[in-house]
Amino acid sequence: MNLIIVTEKDIIDSGQIRLNDNRAEHIRTILKSSVGDPIEIGLLNGGICTAKVEIIAEDEIILSFEGFSPSPSISETDIDIICALPRPQTLKKVLLTSAMMGVRNLYLIRANRVEKSYFHSPLLEKSNYNRFLREGLSQGRLTRPTVVNTYKRFKPFFEDTLPDIEKNCGRKALKLLPDQETSVHLSAVYKKLHKNIIIAIGPEGGWVPFEIELMKNLGFKSFSLGNWTLRVENALTAVMAQIELCSSLLKNK
Repeated sequence: MNLIIVTEKDIIDSGQIRLNDNRAEHIRTILKSSVGDPIEIGLLNGGICTAKVEIIAEDEIILSFEGFSPSPSISETDIDIICALPRPQTLKKVLLTSAMMGVRNLYLIRANRVEKSYFHSPLLEKSNYNRFLREGLSQGRLTRPTVVNTYKRFKPFFEDTLPDIEKNCGRKALKLLPDQETSVHLSAVYKKLHKNIIIAIGPEGGWVPFEIELMKNLGFKSFSLGNWTLRVENALTAVMAQIELCSSLLKNK
């Protein structure tokens, strides 16, 4: 854990935090901290600070802190991901990566090549997927988790829900579609800095032609992630990295 994520429930008074779960075990066995050592902590949906280890007991660890400073933003761009719902083991990686790389919203949707059974997975319950988001936050040193929403119908999401999402953002989004069938690179599409980006990542078997055509008609711009056939979680990492690179190059022009 690069940042120990805590919640309001962990705060036992105005200046102390009690941990008695895997976070305490991490401090005890991985960080091998001693009384008086500094620990970087982040308040979920809040700021960060350096706390101090006050007590190391068999069943708990007590930290002291003086207050949280604002959590730094890693990007000036809000990035939302539309992802065809993958199998549960892959979804765990997608959740972790989304939180780790600062994705604002993750929209899990139905697609032609998505198994119906995936929508019955217990992992789609917030109480079950939260731990993967927090693990991602801890790795990425962030505090604001990705907001996850699930939609079981493909066409109504794109034709009805997505326009409302864009409208609520208050600004037009650059909509991107990684597509193995095109040779166009992201740099040819990403020609200026954008405040809001929406990326559609398909299932392991890819989008079907109808789905691709519908998205293109709605303004999604195709680009290539390379000649490789990537897994969903790898495609997510690759597109986030390419956007960061394009943004940096544009800023430095």
